[in-house]
Amino acid sequence: MESLYHGFLNHYWGSRTKLILEEALVLLLNLWPYLVSGIIITTLIKTFLRKEQVARFFVSGKNLTIIVAALIGVVSPLGSYIVIPLSAALSVAGVPLPVLMALLVSSPLIDPTLFLLTSGAFGIELALARLVSAFILGVSAGYFTRWMITLKWIKPQAILRGDGGASPMKLDDSGVKPDLRSFLRELYRLTWFISKYFFLAIFLAAWIKILMPLQVMLRLFGENEFLTVLFTTGAGIPFYVCGGAAIPVVQQLAELGMSSGAALAFFISGPITKISNLVLMQALFRSRVFLIYLATGILGAAVSGIIMNMFF
Repeated sequence: MESLYHGFLNHYWGSRTKLILEEALVLLLNLWPYLVSGIIITTLIKTFLRKEQVARFFVSGKNLTIIVAALIGVVSPLGSYIVIPLSAALSVAGVPLPVLMALLVSSPLIDPTLFLLTSGAFGIELALARLVSAFILGVSAGYFTRWMITLKWIKPQAILRGDGGASPMKLDDSGVKPDLRSFLRELYRLTWFISKYFFLAIFLAAWIKILMPLQVMLRLFGENEFLTVLFTTGAGIPFYVCGGAAIPVVQQLAELGMSSGAALAFFISGPITKISNLVLMQALFRSRVFLIYLATGILGAAVSGIIMNMFF
């Protein structure tokens, strides 16, 4: 298999196609543990979690559940490929959308490992700014979503694609006691569904990373801190791939003169709006839910970066 792969790459020796394929393989090797663990955890929840159990927990403290979800998001080590399908399954299980939106927005932005890595590379100030921004944006996304539901811009019963019964996150309401066979059946269905979008996202991310020169464009905006924040907010969408891998890259750019606000904007917009997350969010959630998620990441990154530059 290895010789076949290298023979395939040698066919494109010296071309951008070879670079894209190599980058796609690197991304695949880095991300597949998160994909597998996400599918298994989500399948376990879909198979064995009872809707009434989840609904009872969140109804009992609904005034604080958005804040609790944002707190869980910033301390949880779960990756996006776990959180996004997990949130879709929890939605079907009865968890309100505002609570899920707080989790969806806050979770990708920071976790204990990223906090320590950011602190080591940039200092405790930027690490704390990243932590506080993640929590505030998660809470803001949750309450904004609740407001949109109050205005009837979003219908609580129309959150997932295929809500009419075709959703891959639909729970089994047949009343039959779940067993190993039902788990394996759900595992197969979910693996097939998510893997299609996962591999599409991998090749899109590799293509963008190879063909778009990030460092050259950042230097063009290096003289103006405001424009740099806006640019890195947008640059996070195509260029952010992995939290740990992004830190040394941004550290090098900071040494070239990129402001702390621009770095913070990149660290916020990138995790929420990276290609793999956008593809999966669009596949699972309806357009208006997707738009709130996307707008929170972009606007929140820009505002956080500008505030960072103004006051710190």
